[in-house]
Amino acid sequence: MGIKRKQNYRKTTMRRELFKYISVLGISCIVMIVLYLIFTWAAMLIGFILPANYNEQYINQIAPKVKSVAVVTEAVIPPGSAYIVLDKKNENKWYGNMEEKDIAIARKVVAGNVPTYYGQKVYSVIEREQDYCVIQSYLRPQFSSPVLKKYLPDFEWTSIVILIGLIITASFIITTIFAKQFSKNLNILSKMTNSIKNQDLDFEQQHSTIQEFDDVMVSLIEMRDALKNSLETQWKLEHTKKEQIAALAHDIKIPVTIIKGNAELLSLSDQSEEQSLYTKYILNAGDKIEQHIRLLIMMSKTEEALTVQKNNVSLSALVYNLIEDTKAYSKYKSVEIVYKTEHQDDIDIYIDPSLLHRALMNILTNAVDYTPEQGKIMLDMAYQNQRIFFTITDQGNGFSSEALEKGVQLFYRGDKSRNSDGHYGMGLTFAEYVIKLHNGTLLLQNDPVTGSGQVKVELNVSSAI
Repeated sequence: MGIKRKQNYRKTTMRRELFKYISVLGISCIVMIVLYLIFTWAAMLIGFILPANYNEQYINQIAPKVKSVAVVTEAVIPPGSAYIVLDKKNENKWYGNMEEKDIAIARKVVAGNVPTYYGQKVYSVIEREQDYCVIQSYLRPQFSSPVLKKYLPDFEWTSIVILIGLIITASFIITTIFAKQFSKNLNILSKMTNSIKNQDLDFEQQHSTIQEFDDVMVSLIEMRDALKNSLETQWKLEHTKKEQIAALAHDIKIPVTIIKGNAELLSLSDQSEEQSLYTKYILNAGDKIEQHIRLLIMMSKTEEALTVQKNNVSLSALVYNLIEDTKAYSKYKSVEIVYKTEHQDDIDIYIDPSLLHRALMNILTNAVDYTPEQGKIMLDMAYQNQRIFFTITDQGNGFSSEALEKGVQLFYRGDKSRNSDGHYGMGLTFAEYVIKLHNGTLLLQNDPVTGSGQVKVELNVSSAI
């Protein structure tokens, strides 16, 4: 059994972290409220804010003045207050700026039917010689500064807005701090999953202080190890299989060489016409077997021995060699090669000419094999933004849905409708592998007009400097 390394960090849980978040958020709100009350109290002490009963006390101070003046005006009463002067005899309104709905309350206050405190409003009655002066003021704190009174709402609304703003700011800061902690753990999980997705399995194991995140990380590490073991096992099996295929191919070469050698000796002897025909069949079959053996050996070594040696090559020369070699190969069927391009200027491209030529020839020879005698093969080429586009279209029966999906797989032979006799699913596999080495793509499809087989090749090349 392995020894488990002692962890030097303390674990917590999602539930505990959530409770901690709610607790810190609640405490911060309480702190903001306490700070708000302390600020209000201090502001009252220094006179920045007037207490709620300030107007009431001020009215008591100016009462003698109100009694002595002949006519009560707004200049006499506190700012922001309303007043009404009522006749002593019938309590009719003489003058004032109080609203009608408040005048009825003022009459009741004078008659003693209602208290002087009515909601947040205070009605102060000053008895004069021939009338009553009722001053209506508000029982709430207010700014002492006339400028603040002019440009800000009353102190209550202003302070409430400030308090809400402080609480929102504190909540935002606390939430951001906790969110960063969770985001850090999520980013670690995201990096681990992306590494596993990209089969980059050499990343280091990481831990989280949150138990649930740490459990997921441990599971991902176990998944990584299982996937790594699986990929290594698969690689070993593939490697062993390729070695066996290569060894088998080499073993087959010896009897094939003997067969061909004896057949060539027979062809030099005196033979009847029928015997010469059979000997020719043997030699042709031997040539095909040798071709397949060479391709099989090459495919078994592609991932290990195949190296790309790029250099600057003329694009026109590459296309010319492809066309000439395809013409030579297609003579036995009298197939015409029709080449089209809108790119007339010759350029140098940075490729491996040998490998790319062999890869594209595999596609073209397949097209020849699937095209009926005296048919045509369309080869279209375009060049744009350091990318080459080849489109090869034959006049065969087109790819089946299965062939479109599996056509580039090793040893896939296609379907009978494509006349696949003699094809062992290696040419397109090799072609795709070489094209990928050139940062390109290979696509199998059917011509949308004729329905014939069509192969599209896109290559990423660099112009010579």
